Amino acid sequence: MKRALLLCLALAAAVAAPGAAQKVTIGVQGVFGDYRETDSSLAFKGSGGGGSLGFSYHKFGADVEFASVKYNPRSGNDSSFTAKQLDIHLRYFIMPHVALEVGSTKRTISPQFAAQDMSAARFGLRGVYDIGPGGTLTLRGNFLPGAKFSGGGSSGFAMELGMGMSVGASNGRYRLTADYAFQRVNRKTADKVPIQQSLAKVGLQLGL
Repeated sequence: MKRALLLCLALAAAVAAPGAAQKVTIGVQGVFGDYRETDSSLAFKGSGGGGSLGFSYHKFGADVEFASVKYNPRSGNDSSFTAKQLDIHLRYFIMPHVALEVGSTKRTISPQFAAQDMSAARFGLRGVYDIGPGGTLTLRGNFLPGAKFSGGGSSGFAMELGMGMSVGASNGRYRLTADYAFQRVNRKTADKVPIQQSLAKVGLQLGL
């Protein structure tokens, strides 16, 4: 996870050279999460913080998002745990407002086995729309193939839906952001043991 984050930081620094037709952004967020396993028999809620780094170059774009959430059980005797998640999105605009998107997601749990570590690839579509002066709406849908878990099993159907809004200066130097992502993975072992997580983020983004 650290290696991937350092690689993306180095790439963003490279494209930030003077004269490049590009845009680099950094952001910080407060994160609120809901995590469930096995059709909600294990249910947790929590909060934490996160950060993002993004850049665009003509029709290409990429961003890296990191979140750390401390989850506490909604009821029962389940143990609290911390989930750290790294999301990578790479995209290419095939139309003025629609982009193909690929990347990966990885979630690690501490203490180990308190919940499922998970990693998967992602591919799908992202739409970006202007909703007024300084306002932007983002919609995305991704499939998450090849998911792997610390407790074993296969992924079955896995998907992620996301929506985001931002508002700020028209030159992009600063923006207030709000994002929501819902992830559902139909994990299978001997039985069906699905996993789902919702993350809501509110933060500030700066353009460099």
